[in-house]
Amino acid sequence: MDNRELGIAFDIGTTSIAASLIDMSGLKTLATVSAPNPQRAWGADLLARVRVTTTEEDGLKKLTDAVTGECTRMIAELTTNYPDAAIETITAAGNTVMTHLLLGVSPAPLGKVPYKPAFKEAKTVGALQAGIGAGLPEGTLAPGATLYALPTIGGFVGGDASAVALALGLQKGDRRVLAIDLGTNSEILLSNHGVLSATSAAAGPAFEAGEIGCGMVAAPGAIEGVKIVDEHVELAVIGGTAPKGICGSGLVEAASALIEAGVVQRNGQMAGADELDNILSAKIKSDGKENRFILSMAPSGEVALTQTDIRSLQVAKSAIRAGIAILLRHAKLENSDIETVYIAGAFGAHLSVAPLAAIGLIEPEWQERIEFVGDAALDGAVLTLSGDKRDTVEKMAEEAKYLSLSGSAHFQRDFMKYMDF
Repeated sequence: MDNRELGIAFDIGTTSIAASLIDMSGLKTLATVSAPNPQRAWGADLLARVRVTTTEEDGLKKLTDAVTGECTRMIAELTTNYPDAAIETITAAGNTVMTHLLLGVSPAPLGKVPYKPAFKEAKTVGALQAGIGAGLPEGTLAPGATLYALPTIGGFVGGDASAVALALGLQKGDRRVLAIDLGTNSEILLSNHGVLSATSAAAGPAFEAGEIGCGMVAAPGAIEGVKIVDEHVELAVIGGTAPKGICGSGLVEAASALIEAGVVQRNGQMAGADELDNILSAKIKSDGKENRFILSMAPSGEVALTQTDIRSLQVAKSAIRAGIAILLRHAKLENSDIETVYIAGAFGAHLSVAPLAAIGLIEPEWQERIEFVGDAALDGAVLTLSGDKRDTVEKMAEEAKYLSLSGSAHFQRDFMKYMDF
């Protein structure tokens, strides 16, 4: 009989969901799993899903059932080796729309100006009441098991950003720190000696390889690194297998390598085969509509980057850079004032710093100040399994200054300024 008290923490992202099974004695991680967010079937971005809840019959219920059903399935997977241990507590960190959908609350107010959530405060509800756990073997959830959803900071900066801030200790007042949680809805946090401000950039799913022609999650077969050495393409593939696709880190490294090799210009335009005078030209193909660069030809098929893929990356990084510029301007800080830049998200686990600078996502002077912190949102959700951290995260979220990018003339100017690589 396993008498350990266990908890489960979720990071519910727009594109994917991650979950950890935690031994509550010392908050030790016993197992972690991830999966695509099934809500993607209703749209890749947040506003598409908000529209579903207002235009489709039972749209809200469909989206809520999809995410709670996936959470339930993940709990079953996590507890396979712990059949006798009941789950007492579940926590969830998600962006504002994801949190509304998880709890079955209409996110309709977020679909129109001024994009205000229906609620901001943390919520604690019964797990079964929220639809999590139905159909699991008896005893998987303890009687009275609860779900705690972390608080929203404002607008589209949700509980995932609050979790990142908690995990990184951004409320501590001795540094000037940026934290960028790369994802479909990328949150950007600035701690100026403990004064926290935040915004979000609708970057799209490029950093998670969503809507990329050959995109896939960071799993065996995914190209995670690309170098071009003496006009030869060198690939790093997760698991050492034949390439099946490319993940977010591979996309950034590929773009960086193609820029350096002259295949992609600084304005994002991919050269045609007749525009290069080296052997890389043989890897550039066209379907009559756009060019693509062949990274791999394997039995499993072609893996290539298209002009559309490059444009998606451009838009994503430009939105984030514009958000950073607005936070710094509001705080009256310069790039040189930033002491540490945290890159959060599973994306950063497979990436080096130089490509981020090469595509213009970070300032060149920040390269020595970058720290990759993995899934900090999940780490923060784990911390709130213990009740003593909930007051901290709730106070932090309440006091943080939210800056909206919607309708901002500054954002539009900065977005265009940072569009080039």
